[in-house]
Amino acid sequence: MVVLAVFMVLTAIALERAVVKRALQAEQDGLQLLIYSLLGAVDRDDSGLGLRVTADRLFEPGLVTLNSGLYALMYDRHKREIWRSESISINFPAIDDIEIGTWDFSTIEHQATPYFRLGFAIKWPDINDQLQSYDVVAWRNAVDYHEQLNRFRQTLWTWLIVTTLLLLLVMYLVTRWSLLPLKKIGLEVKAIEDRQQSGFEQQYPDEIAPLTENLNILLNREQYQRQRYRNAMDDLAHSLKTPLAVLTGLGDREHLSHSQLDTLRDQTDRMNQIVSYQLQKATSVSDIRIAKPVDLVAVIEKLLAALEKVYQEKAILIERSLPSQMLLRMDEGDCLEVVGNLLDNAFKYGKRRITISGNVQPDKSTSLVIEDDGEGLADSEIEQILNRGTRLDEATEGQGIGLAVVADIVASYNIELEFSRATRGGLKASLEFQTV
Repeated sequence: MVVLAVFMVLTAIALERAVVKRALQAEQDGLQLLIYSLLGAVDRDDSGLGLRVTADRLFEPGLVTLNSGLYALMYDRHKREIWRSESISINFPAIDDIEIGTWDFSTIEHQATPYFRLGFAIKWPDINDQLQSYDVVAWRNAVDYHEQLNRFRQTLWTWLIVTTLLLLLVMYLVTRWSLLPLKKIGLEVKAIEDRQQSGFEQQYPDEIAPLTENLNILLNREQYQRQRYRNAMDDLAHSLKTPLAVLTGLGDREHLSHSQLDTLRDQTDRMNQIVSYQLQKATSVSDIRIAKPVDLVAVIEKLLAALEKVYQEKAILIERSLPSQMLLRMDEGDCLEVVGNLLDNAFKYGKRRITISGNVQPDKSTSLVIEDDGEGLADSEIEQILNRGTRLDEATEGQGIGLAVVADIVASYNIELEFSRATRGGLKASLEFQTV
């Protein structure tokens, strides 16, 4: 639409200049014809040394009508006026020197009135056949010309504005109508994000229908895959419930030694952790999904409000340095699991202070850092948690399983997670991701 508006304006400017140039050329041509007709009426005067104009041979009535708007004068080589037309009632300034045989056309304002002036220099032989120089000058009143030009400009720009507005309106309506299916797609995507519908349900034009059909296939495949994972994990959980109950029951028998009881309970706890971890891993994120953006700052504040009540007796001081909003395209449950695990570890193993900071760069790359002042983890333990080949039954007690869950979830979202030693000696967890 901007290109159309600029094109119309440039076209009008070019058209106006072309018309003005052609009109000026027409005025010059008219004055040239006048001078040619005037030269046809020129003869030697009675002395034979000068020139005169025979009025009977003037075929232009404007030269003999007072104030007709068309005037002519002749000057000798000393710029003295030797003849003027009967139409002149005012004095006109003499023309500057011009070369013999050349035309000098210009627009001049004289006594607050615009005129066109055309001068022509000639040589005419006297009675002694000596060539004498003369200037023939024609004047035309340009008031009518400028009035017509102004009317033309007004008409041109009026119709230009009207035409441009109509074209812009038509273009806007056509574009809006053409992009209406994309707007419908956007609304359906929003409904899918809000889980109000499971796929694209509207009818779309032939150009867009393949896109929505393929997206529906993709969504159905993703939903089927997630359901398959859930079913498999449910079956696993149900299958392990009975053995776990039996093992737990054995642990309550009196004839077992204390070491056996501890070992039994450790193994049942370990199995419960493994089952919980596998369920979380299976249902967290699939490789293809459409996730609604969540506000990470709101999630952090929500978790902090709950954890401060749980660990009220520790009276931990929370230092926050967060922007007003950090939007992350992630499932809300996964976000709560990741941030909740990190904050819970910080509260559990921190002593007096926890620092939470966030930074959003202009390119939307965002970092979230959570630090505590506890004992932290050794470098070997951190390396073991982040190692993709680590077996869960070998994970370190305490922070191992939870942080392993966090590492797997963030990896499925292409979020960079790094654990290191904090400045106060505790554990420092850093998340790097792209905001929406």
